[in-house]
Amino acid sequence: MRVLPYLFRHAGAVLACVLLWVGQATAQTSPQASEPELKAAIIANMLLFVEWPSESALRSDLLRVCYSSSSPVASALARLDGKTIKGKTLRVTQTNVENLSACHAYYFSPADGAALAKTVGEARPKAVLLTGDSPEYLERGIMINLELVSERIVFDIDLRPTQKAGLRVSSKALRLARQVIE
Repeated sequence: MRVLPYLFRHAGAVLACVLLWVGQATAQTSPQASEPELKAAIIANMLLFVEWPSESALRSDLLRVCYSSSSPVASALARLDGKTIKGKTLRVTQTNVENLSACHAYYFSPADGAALAKTVGEARPKAVLLTGDSPEYLERGIMINLELVSERIVFDIDLRPTQKAGLRVSSKALRLARQVIE
């Protein structure tokens, strides 16, 4: 009877993998979902695959995704506010990069290059997943970067800053990534 609880415990992760895969395929075939909506959905789904350190001081009943600049992806993320992920309420908030440590994840738009440089250049806060969608961001400290390639949305993961922040990314997500930097 131990197999059944194991399956139920991991059913969410398996479902998320399927959703990410369908999301990548949908970017190519469906005119209903826009590129920003798909990128926002992938960012939200990636929260299923990230483990934050237990000593994190953030409220345990919320998953906070923050952004600073208005952009199509940020707007799509804001529409996901209130959804449930991992049994927690997703709270999407526009805030300054100075408040980064109050977030579980932070989205940097293409217009946020200066804020990203400041964040990476200063003492990086622990336990914050940095996401973005600009090709050069991966080389600048972003942990998960999304990109549109041949009408498909793909993502790359850089484990170096992720591990420095005390975050663990599931091997399931790593298998879905186009590129994993270790």
